[in-house]
Amino acid sequence: MAMSSILRLISVLVVMLVVGLGWFRIGSSRLKKKGVAEVEARSQAKKEAKKFSLIAAFLYMVAMVSVAGLFM
Repeated sequence: MAMSSILRLISVLVVMLVVGLGWFRIGSSRLKKKGVAEVEARSQAKKEAKKFSLIAAFLYMVAMVSVAGLFM
């Protein structure tokens, strides 16, 4: 039972990490192309990456609860 909780935690962390890093790279390069200073682009991309990482984790957890509800 504890093992499944650990696996769920790890899967949520992986989703957050992948979305966060991906969004940071995309957002940073997008802002640099618009001519925003590098320091400001990095800080703004970091804020956006955190926001979208949390949104992705929330949607992932909702999806997992919905899937689990199908099998109960």
